[in-house]
Amino acid sequence: MITGTVLDFEHFAIHDGPGIRMVVFLKGCPLRCIWCHTPESQHREQELLFYEDRCIGCGCCGNVFDKLPLASPSQEQLDAVSRCPVRAVSVAGKEMTVDAVASELEKEIMFFNESGGGLTISGGEPLFQFEFTLELAKLAKERGIGCCIETCGYGKFELLEQLIPYTDIFLFDYKATAPELHRKLTGVDNSLILENLRKLNASGAKIILRCPLVPGVNDQEEHLRSIANIANELERVEEIHVEPYHPMARGKYQALKRRCDGIPEEFPAAERIEHWISVISAHTEKAVVVP
Repeated sequence: MITGTVLDFEHFAIHDGPGIRMVVFLKGCPLRCIWCHTPESQHREQELLFYEDRCIGCGCCGNVFDKLPLASPSQEQLDAVSRCPVRAVSVAGKEMTVDAVASELEKEIMFFNESGGGLTISGGEPLFQFEFTLELAKLAKERGIGCCIETCGYGKFELLEQLIPYTDIFLFDYKATAPELHRKLTGVDNSLILENLRKLNASGAKIILRCPLVPGVNDQEEHLRSIANIANELERVEEIHVEPYHPMARGKYQALKRRCDGIPEEFPAAERIEHWISVISAHTEKAVVVP
């Protein structure tokens, strides 16, 4: 029985594919984007998030959360989570079977059917837990539920290729144009990612280009034009989604005892987002939207 480490579910989602969707977030990702909104999804194993500012020092936990690391927590730490009266600590990640996830899907089939929605598998990175992702996508197909895969595109194309028959739309990230900047921002260059994007296009798969933009980090004019150019080059790219950075994950980095450097502490101004959209739109006829 195939199991996977599930980070979370988002029910009645409307920004991760068409219609009303259930998004399954999986743990584990090969990239380390400096702006990552879900740093607790980066590692495959369970992790603890300890919010020290909530702690009242009651000692109910036995002070076991002072012990690092918070990744792969001990059974002593896991047992202590439920004893915290103020919920100063939470567990990121739960091992689940495909059937257990399917039972969650079944509850929302009526909404999927009425809206043209379905399942979206996100992360982390779905390819990081490929067997689980493939079985979940197959199950959705068997039950007549549409499936989208949100991917950073970093992995063997053979894996993406196996997902094509079961995937309606690939939500494919495009984070930076220059390979050296991409490596600086994510930990890897983008050569394999672009190769996979082009192969996916050649295979006939539907693609939505997802473009996270961070003020002063990856919103250079050259990159904005390149977003339009690659969308024009690839006929299977149906839309471009501009995804403005938000700083709401900064507290998670603190709770995970990790640094969060080099990114803004504020939301991008509306005028800046409008500028991003106008520059990209000026170089393509494809729809450019903020989902």
